[in-house]
Amino acid sequence: MQRRLLVLSVLGALGGCGSGGSGSGGTDRLVGLMGGGAGGMGNIEDLMGKQKLNMDMMSNPDLPAWHAQREKMALAIGDRTFQRPFSRVFDSLTVAMATLGSRVQNMERASGYMTGSIPQLEPTRTAAMQDAGMRQYAVAKGYSPTLFDKKNSGGMMDIDFGGMMARGMAGFTISLVRQGAKDTKVKLRFDNVYYPELVAEYYKVIWAAVDKQMFLDVALD
Repeated sequence: MQRRLLVLSVLGALGGCGSGGSGSGGTDRLVGLMGGGAGGMGNIEDLMGKQKLNMDMMSNPDLPAWHAQREKMALAIGDRTFQRPFSRVFDSLTVAMATLGSRVQNMERASGYMTGSIPQLEPTRTAAMQDAGMRQYAVAKGYSPTLFDKKNSGGMMDIDFGGMMARGMAGFTISLVRQGAKDTKVKLRFDNVYYPELVAEYYKVIWAAVDKQMFLDVALD
């Protein structure tokens, strides 16, 4: 009876999450595990653990250690000073972010303020970093490493934790500061991007694009 209630709880929690969590196919696979002995119960417990981990990520996706790393990173590589006039830097930044696929949401040329969506990264590398981030988060929160062991999935659906770090939920903020007639300081920060390795990748990609665009624009002046 307890196993049946546990299965029904998992089925209800996963309702609407794809063919593994709804419909007769998902039900048959879950119910089939009730008589599967210890292995079946292990699969159910892993699914419950994944569901709880997913809820933890939704309510508090950050870690104190990650926050500290990002703070140090912002000071080390988040600020750049360009020996170029304010207008040239602003124009180059705008073109560079558009080239990377970012969607600018707010832009004030007078104040040098810009916000938008984070750029598109190479999908395979992005997925690998998202997976590494989720594993690190799970370990820090005390979850069992078997949650990510696919051989124990029992043929059932795996919850996509990478979606918690999805591009649509994150964004960037850029602030330009005039430091004389020819020097301009740029402060680049990210919102809702928590895993430090992913933050470092965004800094790397954006600054490289800005440097390239700056070079092209200066050559045209």
